[in-house]
Amino acid sequence: GQGALNIQANGSNLRGGSLKVGAKEADYMEMEAEERSFWLSTRQTACATSSFLSWLGILIAIAENEILWSAEQEVWNPSVYLMVLKICTVVSTIIAIIYMLKYYESIVALRRLSGVLLAPGLSIKSLRGAGLMNKLAWDLLFLLPQPIPFVDVDVHVWDQGLGRESVYNLDTLLLCMMFCRAAFLPRFYGECISDLSSQTANAIGRLNKLTIDSKFIMKYVIANSLQVVSVLFGIQILIFSYLMMCAERPTDNGALRHYANCIWLVIITMTTVGYGDEYPTTMLGRIVSVLASLSAVIMLAIVINLVVSKLSLSRQESKVIEVMDNIQLRKDLKQAASTVIQRWYRANLKFLATSKKADPPASSAGYSRIPDFSPAKTGAKYKSKKIKKDVLSEVDVLEAINDFQAIQQQKFANELQVDVTEIVGALGSKLYSQERKIEVMAEKAVRLNKLAMQLAGEA
Repeated sequence: GQGALNIQANGSNLRGGSLKVGAKEADYMEMEAEERSFWLSTRQTACATSSFLSWLGILIAIAENEILWSAEQEVWNPSVYLMVLKICTVVSTIIAIIYMLKYYESIVALRRLSGVLLAPGLSIKSLRGAGLMNKLAWDLLFLLPQPIPFVDVDVHVWDQGLGRESVYNLDTLLLCMMFCRAAFLPRFYGECISDLSSQTANAIGRLNKLTIDSKFIMKYVIANSLQVVSVLFGIQILIFSYLMMCAERPTDNGALRHYANCIWLVIITMTTVGYGDEYPTTMLGRIVSVLASLSAVIMLAIVINLVVSKLSLSRQESKVIEVMDNIQLRKDLKQAASTVIQRWYRANLKFLATSKKADPPASSAGYSRIPDFSPAKTGAKYKSKKIKKDVLSEVDVLEAINDFQAIQQQKFANELQVDVTEIVGALGSKLYSQERKIEVMAEKAVRLNKLAMQLAGEA
């Protein structure tokens, strides 16, 4: 009795210990879920903030460039305004870089929570281990160009072939380089607008050995959304137009010094129309025009592909059209068959009447003409063959028969196409199942071979 009591006590202790272990595991999983949720929220917030601040820096730099240009034209000194705007641009860029680093820190933390062994914190080792070092370097390279405070330098660019040089302010050239920050658009769309960068999408990507990055998001958006492609096309027009205006401003009273004329030129260039009424005269302007042409070729190809894919029928639509075509073919086949029967019957009646008129009439003296009793030309069999031959020589009957045969062949071809598709699909599924069985058998053979080698070694 004492032993039974001891066993019962030990069992209760074991159950209590297992309950404690289970509670600890539940607490650990809950803490991990909370940490994962925190880093997901941090990643989305950091991405949105860094993208917004980087584009805000472009707007501030544009304002600074326009004030600088108007000051050169009206001869006034807005140095205080320019300095404030330059400092605001630098501050926005620094904050954008901080949030960019926070974004990559959240990605590293999420990779670490997924079981990837990475160095603690955000460091070069952890970034290299996560495969993010090159991406961060490119992002920083896109963020660094900007107008520099307390620096006012003119850059002379020789327009080869034009026989003159164009003078640009360094801030203008740095502003043109800032438009590379448009590369953050796919990331912003994937992180903050769609679910393409969610944990589920990343998990599915890892299962298929695919990295969900900006390139993948851009491919997906361009291949599936005509609206987004149209917005990207409009953004390209605005950016290239402003770059063209900045490149053509050093010219003397040129039409492309005005933004509206630059928009007109870029649209005509990107749509491959090319009226020739306006054209760039500086080397940088021509470079911008070439870049706009190259991007337009790519965008137009993408738009055409999207339009074709949008107009193509889906599987359900194709099935409906196929059924409706088969119904119409049946109706046409019935109509053609009835036409053949009608024309055959009319021609048969016509030639029967003609054959009766051709019988030898009685003579005027009351004696009938002696008929030809040769077996080849008498009897109902001969008459039916002759009538059949005459009927088949009718053009209307032949046309009706040809129409009937054409519709019948088309119906047979449609049914054969459906049958072939189903047969090919069934064969493909059977081949795939056979390949899987062969792979399983090969794995079993490898395991048996290893087991045999181990047994031989032990013996």
